Amino acid sequence: MSRRERRILRRKGKKYKPEQPAEQTSQKTQQKETEHQVRRKKNKLLNFYEKNYKKNMWITIILLLLSIGIIIGNQVITGDFIYRGISLKGGVTVTVPYDKPIDVKTLQGQLLHELGGSINARALKQAGRQIGIIVDATDVDPDDLVKAIKGQLGDIPKISVETMGSSLGQSFFKQTIIAIIIAFGLMGLVVFFAFRTFVPGAAVILSAFSDMIMTIAALDLFRIKLETAGIAALLMLIGYSVDTDILLTTRVLKREIGSVFDRCISAMKTGLTMTLTSFAAVFAGYFFTQSETLKQIMLILLIGLTFDVLNTWIQNVGIIRWYMEKKSKKHAKETLEEFHGRDKEEAENKRVEKKESGKKEPEKEEKEPDTNKEQTNHHNNHDHHEHYEQKEKHQEHHIVHHKHQESLNEEEKTE
Repeated sequence: MSRRERRILRRKGKKYKPEQPAEQTSQKTQQKETEHQVRRKKNKLLNFYEKNYKKNMWITIILLLLSIGIIIGNQVITGDFIYRGISLKGGVTVTVPYDKPIDVKTLQGQLLHELGGSINARALKQAGRQIGIIVDATDVDPDDLVKAIKGQLGDIPKISVETMGSSLGQSFFKQTIIAIIIAFGLMGLVVFFAFRTFVPGAAVILSAFSDMIMTIAALDLFRIKLETAGIAALLMLIGYSVDTDILLTTRVLKREIGSVFDRCISAMKTGLTMTLTSFAAVFAGYFFTQSETLKQIMLILLIGLTFDVLNTWIQNVGIIRWYMEKKSKKHAKETLEEFHGRDKEEAENKRVEKKESGKKEPEKEEKEPDTNKEQTNHHNNHDHHEHYEQKEKHQEHHIVHHKHQESLNEEEKTE
């Protein structure tokens, strides 16, 4: 890095960090991983959570079965799988402005003794101070209810009366149930399209379904009557539950850094932070609002988020870890089979080569005598040629010697 670039970094308040070689970075990452493993072993709770993830799944399975049993029991006893309020069942809601201290439960008992039916009275407060009383009643005549309230509280001029027909409430309840089913189905399609694998997508949908069932069972257990605001809260709960499940599934499936459990812990840190911020907002909304509609929304979200922590970080984590382990075993088995298959192919190729070489050896043996004959013939021809040349040289030498003798004889004669 040049000096100019370093000056620019200093102006921005950053420090120049020289690049480290790949060996040092790999050693540092290995040291961090070993330190992380040592910390994990020291943390008994985390170690238990890692080793017993399959056993921990029985917690959510038992809760889901108990919730289904509570809903079925409520259906058998009351005829509805959930307690419905006036807006979903039909009836009368009377709002009475009354700021004097009064025991709401005593008023409710007196109205029930006088009129019968189903009556629920609650105080309407603002900034911690009572400003009125709300009375919900079903199977009761509105005029008789108003007379009974005036008889208990005195002549009050401004009384608000809202009436919802039973048929209208029933049809509205059916429409809201259909809306929840459609929303759940569309959510499932989006999840399967995003991951395109059956087990992770099914785990996300099962977690959202468990959140819904357990929340409805808790409402039945505490006899909380569901209003139209509660239906909106259940729809919001689908989004809250799917949010953390998709975070977990994406972090485990898409990332390749670290082990599967390390990725789960990383996703858990982010997901629990998101859930805690949601808890804080919902708690504030529940304790500081005076609207009964908002109170019911916040209460349902609190119950649903509590169950979502269990279903996401116990149930969904267990399913995804089991899926990833099974997938890794299958991949290892396939690689071993491929490796053994290559060994078999190589052995077969060697056998074929040996057979082919065995067939070619006799042919070579047959060809070798011919080559030997050619070599011997060539050698004989060469020897014959050398003998002929030596014979010619001997004859030439004999002729030269004979001529030399003749010349000597002639010289002697002349002398």
